[in-house]
Amino acid sequence: MSAKHNRKKPGRPKSGGQSGQAPAKRLPLGDLEGFAATRLDWPSVREQFERLVSTGLGRRGLRELEPLEDDEAQAAHTRVAELVAGSQSAGEPPLGDLSDPCPRIEAARSNRLALSETDLASLLDFLRAIVRTSVWFSERREAYPACAARLSGLPELKGLRDSLEGGLDGRGGIRDEASGRLAKLREQVRSLTQRVEKKAKAIANRPDIKGALADGGGRVALRDGRPVLLVKAKQSGRVRGMIHDRSSSGETVFVEPAELIEDGNALSALRADEAREIQRLLTEWTREVLGQADRIARTADRLIEVELAVVGKRFCEQFGARVPEISDSLVLRGARHPLLLAQERAGQIEGCTPIDVRLGDPFCILVLTGPNTGGKTLALKTAGLAVLLARLGLPFPCEPGSRIPLWRGIVADIGDDQEVAQNLSTFSAHLARIAGGLPRASRETLFLLDELGGGTDPADGAALGAALLEWLRQRKVPTLASTHIGRLKEFAFRHADVENASVEFDVETLRPLYRLVVGTPGESRALVIARRLGFDPAILADAERRVSRPREESAALMEDIRGARVEAERSRSAAGAQALEAERRVAELQLEAEQLAGRRANLERDAQAELETRLGEARSQAERASKLLEQVPAAQREELRKTLFALQAALRSASLTDRRRTFLDELRKGDLVFVPRLAKRCPVQRIDRDKGRIKVRLGNRELELDLDDVSISESS
Repeated sequence: MSAKHNRKKPGRPKSGGQSGQAPAKRLPLGDLEGFAATRLDWPSVREQFERLVSTGLGRRGLRELEPLEDDEAQAAHTRVAELVAGSQSAGEPPLGDLSDPCPRIEAARSNRLALSETDLASLLDFLRAIVRTSVWFSERREAYPACAARLSGLPELKGLRDSLEGGLDGRGGIRDEASGRLAKLREQVRSLTQRVEKKAKAIANRPDIKGALADGGGRVALRDGRPVLLVKAKQSGRVRGMIHDRSSSGETVFVEPAELIEDGNALSALRADEAREIQRLLTEWTREVLGQADRIARTADRLIEVELAVVGKRFCEQFGARVPEISDSLVLRGARHPLLLAQERAGQIEGCTPIDVRLGDPFCILVLTGPNTGGKTLALKTAGLAVLLARLGLPFPCEPGSRIPLWRGIVADIGDDQEVAQNLSTFSAHLARIAGGLPRASRETLFLLDELGGGTDPADGAALGAALLEWLRQRKVPTLASTHIGRLKEFAFRHADVENASVEFDVETLRPLYRLVVGTPGESRALVIARRLGFDPAILADAERRVSRPREESAALMEDIRGARVEAERSRSAAGAQALEAERRVAELQLEAEQLAGRRANLERDAQAELETRLGEARSQAERASKLLEQVPAAQREELRKTLFALQAALRSASLTDRRRTFLDELRKGDLVFVPRLAKRCPVQRIDRDKGRIKVRLGNRELELDLDDVSISESS
């Protein structure tokens, strides 16, 4: 939905709370900056989506896209999911190269100017696309119910479309038939133009004129709508008339012969009348368009929503993205940042390593530690961007089992840029960003804190960082924080709802591995990295002596706690993997069950067809036998009649399987049925179930048949 029309609807139910209870108070939904969109690289990520847009309408939709309310975000994800799951043979909806009429309409309203022929032709293309796209989804409603529903019940614009189609031709020009006056004026213009051209050619062919013409052929040109001859400048006196222009070289002048001036005046007057009539029509159509402007805008919003779903589908196909499950906790499996994926596709990097991130249940704060360039900032940005895209109704590159909450805002202190305009240091800039976000802290606001406690004295940074984490922990604020400070690693060990995580790092190659290990803190590896980079051994030895080490008891306790948490996280991951495998197996079993049901239905249908064919033959034989009864001696006739009656009754009941009974019970007037003996489909005219008779239409005549003569195998 575009920014202009993404307003809260009156009477929208508030989320949270149970029936009969006051709903929990929720923060207002933030705008893009309320989700730290710039710091999370949304402008660059949006460019990746824009490359997949087909129309100007969709491009505007992306540029004006704002965070959606819960129901709108869920609906947007549903539309993407059903397009992803749709049949490849169905293709994509016929949006075409659709232009966006809304900016032109708004400009006409603001400037009080009539729409041009081009503007109206573009609007007509838009109105036709509405019908074309709506019909496409309507015909595929079973596969795309959410998209079809979004394009059903659109504002009625048929009258406007008919008006424009009646006035504009296929090239976007105005038809002669747009008004009676325009048709008459154009006929007069054509007639007078032909007369003027005939006169001009006659003048050009006169012996006293022909030699003075620059082109030698007497071509008639137009200057300011007036008929002129191309005359050599040095011989312009030989052609009496009015000079309207000169060529750039000055060697040719454009002369309107005196004999044509009166007709030229009349032609100019007719063309002026034609222009005024065209302007009158444009003004009239513009009034009609402005009267429908709100309806057009609402319809454009609906088409934008559908196109964004198509863009989401393409993004899934090209970036390996998927529509995540919406949940209260953040679980990212195999998540990849879209910008890194784009670089990988462009050959700028070797690969994009997927990362796993988890936040919520049982911990609301995750403290990431490890060396610089270890991927901590990437983990924060990837998680934040996933939350933002979920709120925008767009898919994210991740693996099955990923779940993303619809949090209502993001506070991100990421990056070390100095606020030069405010004369703030790097540390002060960090504090200013955090302080600005604290009033928004809630269980529905994600906090991303990069290098917490850094940029100042380590003791002060540790104290301030721990106090901030405690403040957030008490309020159950979902938080991802990265740090190098050892005391902040210990903070997580003291609280059950805070967890440590480390980003793996290859000390041999000095390259980050971008794998997040929940349950164990990382080491800065400063001395190891220094050794790998060739620092003087004496300096390193001195540094190692200066490093303060915790007491043995404390270190052992920390190691025990760390081992327990790592083991718990491994168990949780294994359980999650088993749950995913179970879900996959259930899906496979469901598919197998559906396939078996389909095969069973096919077998039943084939058996029913064979049964009805044989029963039909038997009934025919029984009918022929009935007709021969009169030739049988009277003494045996009654006994044979009873036998034949019982046989016919048995043949009728033999064809009534459950499937056929359902078919006959649901049969209604107007339904098509198949009559095997006629090898025709026929519409039902009347049904008499008491007598077991049915009337069908065959061409221009009606036929009355037994219900047994209608085959279920072809009609259902």
